[in-house]
Amino acid sequence: MDIQLSMIVRAAHILTASLWIGAAALLTLYIMPAIRSAGAAGGTVVAESMRRGLGVFMASVAGTTILSGAWLFWIRFQVSGAAGMHSNGGIALTLGALAGFVAMILGGAILGRTSRDLAALAAAPANDETGARIAALHRRGAAVSKVTLTLLVAALLLMVLSRSF
Repeated sequence: MDIQLSMIVRAAHILTASLWIGAAALLTLYIMPAIRSAGAAGGTVVAESMRRGLGVFMASVAGTTILSGAWLFWIRFQVSGAAGMHSNGGIALTLGALAGFVAMILGGAILGRTSRDLAALAAAPANDETGARIAALHRRGAAVSKVTLTLLVAALLLMVLSRSF
């Protein structure tokens, strides 16, 4: 194993995980509640953020975090073997990896689609049916983004703490 390559991959993993968690926190705690409060004008903000590549950014940092983490996970347990995986640190690392993976699935499958649907509805004619659909999408997005952020924070804490066991 090339130690320089391992350091580069680890740095990429930490950097992209930081970007992912920071963006998720900002969106979940501040941006999306503000968009919901803005009413119909909020749809324009969602549409513009998607046009500017927010979905691509989130998918890129999530994907890079997961792929680099999987490589690091493979390398770590290839060296330490099954005994390392069954240690307290190995279990914490595995649970953190699973939390991150589930967060990526929820983010891509539900939040990505919800954002695309909200952006599409921004151009739809305003009526009761459109308003009800937008409200339902906002509720779903808020609930799933809170779960996703919780999973990301859990992944971060488990991975940091895995080194202490």
